[in-house]
Amino acid sequence: FRFYPGNGYISGQVLYLEVKDEDVRRYRAEYYSCLEGSNVPEIIASGKAKPDFSVSRTISSDEPERPGGTILKSHKILAGALIYEILSGVTGKRLPYGSLTGVRPVKLAISCIRDGLDKNGVINALAYATGMSREKAELLYDVAEAELPYIEHDPDSVHIYVGIPFCTSRCLYCSFASYPADRYRTLIPEYIEALGKEIRFTGEMVESGNLSVRSVYIGGGTPTALDSHSLDHVLCLLNRNIDISNAEFTVEAGRPDTIDEEKLRVLKSNNVTRISINPQTMNEETLKIIGRNHTPDDIRQKFFLAREMGFGNINMDIIAGLPYENGEMFMNTLEKIEEMAPESLTVHTMAVKRASRLHGDIDGYRLTEDSIVEAMTGAARRSAERMGMRPYYLYRQKNILANLENIGYSKPGFECIYNINTMEESQTIIALGAGAISKFVSRDGKKIERACNVREVAQYIERIDEMIERKKAFISL
Repeated sequence: FRFYPGNGYISGQVLYLEVKDEDVRRYRAEYYSCLEGSNVPEIIASGKAKPDFSVSRTISSDEPERPGGTILKSHKILAGALIYEILSGVTGKRLPYGSLTGVRPVKLAISCIRDGLDKNGVINALAYATGMSREKAELLYDVAEAELPYIEHDPDSVHIYVGIPFCTSRCLYCSFASYPADRYRTLIPEYIEALGKEIRFTGEMVESGNLSVRSVYIGGGTPTALDSHSLDHVLCLLNRNIDISNAEFTVEAGRPDTIDEEKLRVLKSNNVTRISINPQTMNEETLKIIGRNHTPDDIRQKFFLAREMGFGNINMDIIAGLPYENGEMFMNTLEKIEEMAPESLTVHTMAVKRASRLHGDIDGYRLTEDSIVEAMTGAARRSAERMGMRPYYLYRQKNILANLENIGYSKPGFECIYNINTMEESQTIIALGAGAISKFVSRDGKKIERACNVREVAQYIERIDEMIERKKAFISL
């Protein structure tokens, strides 16, 4: 018996978990609403006290070797499922993803598919192993099926991320490394100079390793917060130093107030194949609350300007559960998105991130109720279906409303390769810029090493040689 925290016991509620790792693995979880005395372990072991809730599970020695059995090899998953069932019994509350708390639940569905299970088998296996709803298990299967063509391990394929950590303002919910463009204007040329040094090193790494760049993603911050000359400089550095001629090339043009005809022309002339214009909401009052300096009309105007200039692959981001938004307001956002008809739609569920302004003043805002958020995400799924889209990537976050997820939807053939690979971690991602985190996948695919760049812009500029040296250590993985 072990009691956490520490080894002592204070009378009251007890959650008891027993795992017997034998030829036949046995799991047992019990909940006692009140146990008193110093001999509690003896009371539980003797069976003198009757638990309020009890759950047990037995896994035979051959079950993990059957199709779909890989997830049954994990004590963590199975023990977590029992704990979830106990807590669900105590509280009367079921969670959409059951016991799962991780960021990348699609990996479990991929494991089941690779184990040889069909759709119904995957749904059954996920629901059994984790307690998630069958609806979410089916969603994970659908996403996994969409991802599989893009995530085969290939040690000679890489993806490149470039961080431009400047924005016109900081959104209420944002936790990314992002700095006011106006205040940091004098540092931007030095930042681009340091970034250029990292880009040139990456080009040498790619060429010497005979690597193929499958995707490039320029994010932030808001890359289009740069003036057109600086933006062109960054894009030219990439095109001149790295062979990205066959790569998917995405630039986050997230804020419509940072987009104009000249910048779109810069993107087009530098072979950018995909842009993201992110309304987050099409309700003007909400835009003001979350700190975005544009209107719904600005979004429409810049979207159709991009269309006129030949951009045929546009993504749009929205958020379900923004402060003070109700179902009707969210439906308005979806209707306006459908009128524009982008190629992909990313639906984020509101998450209260620790580094955000919202987290620091959480009592000052009214968050949306879980049931309404669930209805919003359901409406978003139906809206995506009407636009001919299917879910192609998914991830979860801490403190996400209603314990839901973020989902990327796209029309067939418009899936974002970078998004898929940053979630499934099957191929190396070389990340450049302040706050960027590279993930180097070993040649056998069994190990991932991370190399983190410093977040603060001045530190990145000053320590750029150190950032490059960090990457050199992983080249031979």
